[in-house]
Amino acid sequence: MSKPLVISLGGNAFAREGEDFTMSGQFSFAAAALAPLAAIVDSDTQLLITHGNGPQVGYILTRVEEALGKAYRLPLEVCVAESEGEIGYVLQQTVHNLTGGRRPVATVLTQVRVDSEDPGFSNPCKPVGPWFDAEQAALLATAGLPLVYDDSGRGRRVVASPRPLQVIEADVVRAMLELGIVVVAAGGGGIPVVETEGKLSGVEAVVDKDLATALLATELDADGLVLVTGVAGVYKDFGRPSQRLLRDTGPAELEALAAAGHFPAGSMGPKVAAAIQYVRSTGRRAVICQPEDLAPALRGAAGTLVEAEGDV
Repeated sequence: MSKPLVISLGGNAFAREGEDFTMSGQFSFAAAALAPLAAIVDSDTQLLITHGNGPQVGYILTRVEEALGKAYRLPLEVCVAESEGEIGYVLQQTVHNLTGGRRPVATVLTQVRVDSEDPGFSNPCKPVGPWFDAEQAALLATAGLPLVYDDSGRGRRVVASPRPLQVIEADVVRAMLELGIVVVAAGGGGIPVVETEGKLSGVEAVVDKDLATALLATELDADGLVLVTGVAGVYKDFGRPSQRLLRDTGPAELEALAAAGHFPAGSMGPKVAAAIQYVRSTGRRAVICQPEDLAPALRGAAGTLVEAEGDV
């Protein structure tokens, strides 16, 4: 029996830079992103799709805040669950249309266990939601909401992001993949839960989807991991005149560059950490690429290839 291929779609990629975030835009992105995979999606390859949810869960939080006093409050982990349903619907319909309904596809609302004592709870750092202009950001900061800022003074909300320890539904996902179902799971990093005396309960946080994807890919003994992002791959000196795309690399080189500050936590850092984690755990290849390069990246002809052999 073949091993699964895991493809992770970045949440921010569901709307192109400068465009309004809309449902129709999400469907358009999904169709464009998955089109290069038509042959794989419509084959007997075991395929798991994960995705980010940063913008979506941020907008859900905005709706919750606007409805205070009119509707019951939704904690953050429930907002994550809602985003899994929203994006899962988009991806399910896209796969159905891409295969003419020949390939079954299903979304699994995925719980991910975290440690209640994780330091991430005392140091919110995971960006969610839209960017606010400087004036709006100042109002949010005055209200006590933690924010991260860009060079223009825009602000974006940040929340706790504990490290994923276990994907609760991993065995369910495995069984569905073995039945030939294309599975959408671990959306937005999964719904964060803690375990106390054998019982699960949700916690207000957002798990990093790249780290959760790497964990699930490892638990499933996946044959490959593809992390889709908004740029062509991993760059050294990104944004500087000296920037250089890394085509072939390994965990040791990436760790050295990360220590030198090349991969910020709010951008490429989690993808690099996830690739390192997966390659070190399995000895197999991880790829980081942009949506339009998905097909050649799977052949090793685009993106950044992270392989154990690249370690020195």
